[in-house]
Amino acid sequence: MSVVMFFPGLVPSRYDAIKDFVTGSEHARRRFAEADEVLGYSLAEAYREASIYEWEVYETGYMALTLALADWAEERFGGSPALCGGQSFGSFMAAVRSGALSYPQALTLVRRSVVVETDYFESLDKPLGCHFFYRLPHATVDALLAEFRARGEWVELSVILDEQVHAVSAELATLERFEQRVREEGGFPFYTMNRAEHCSAVGGLRQRLHDEVYGTIEWNEATVPFLSDVDGRLLTDPEEIKQDLLDGWTTPVHWETVLRGMRAGGASEVWIPGPRSMFARITNNAFPTKVITPKTALGA
Repeated sequence: MSVVMFFPGLVPSRYDAIKDFVTGSEHARRRFAEADEVLGYSLAEAYREASIYEWEVYETGYMALTLALADWAEERFGGSPALCGGQSFGSFMAAVRSGALSYPQALTLVRRSVVVETDYFESLDKPLGCHFFYRLPHATVDALLAEFRARGEWVELSVILDEQVHAVSAELATLERFEQRVREEGGFPFYTMNRAEHCSAVGGLRQRLHDEVYGTIEWNEATVPFLSDVDGRLLTDPEEIKQDLLDGWTTPVHWETVLRGMRAGGASEVWIPGPRSMFARITNNAFPTKVITPKTALGA
């Protein structure tokens, strides 16, 4: 059996929703303790108090959580993944599991990146964001994009997970109106990030991260092929993986690209470690899928 360990993108989850796993799982306690050593503070305690826009805490906490769930899955089900991949921020955990980054290297990368990202977005003349929503078909989303562009407003499609789940980047003022139109069309807004992602507008950020952060981290040859969510290739070269993670900032996420890469890699089953089960249906139609959540791990 050829298993893909696939890490979903960052889905905001309050500490209360994951605390039983964080405190009750030996895998979680180990991953959070390792993070404490790198960060210099208790990640679990910081997570408990953090808002969803405290990016260092939420990103490193999400990394610790999902890697712990992956550790549990490998122990529980046996075997190791033949491929590792991730969607958006999940690609950083895939880089860890593939061996391209050590866990401390990945934590350091996130910490340094957040400093640059915060400075970049706060220095913009007009604040940008990324709005996630679901239950609207592609045709309706395309029509909404055309509607806003016809008025001269910049809006870019950032994420297409399937026929129902999308995200768009734009100025925050535009996203407020876009969210209202999503509701009027029968869709369901999920949440709005206070930064744009996976779009051409953040090319300047990609360059700063390349120059100021990614070159300061040691990258390794991957021991497990890394599945790109940018173009679906299977990568092992450290420089290619580094560039792929940077390209993720300016390239829309399209689930079909990931599925194509899984098929090319000979995948027979997908394991998805994450705080929620919302990604299950995306692969269930293509591959047998195990979704590993805190509830799954504690209930086994």
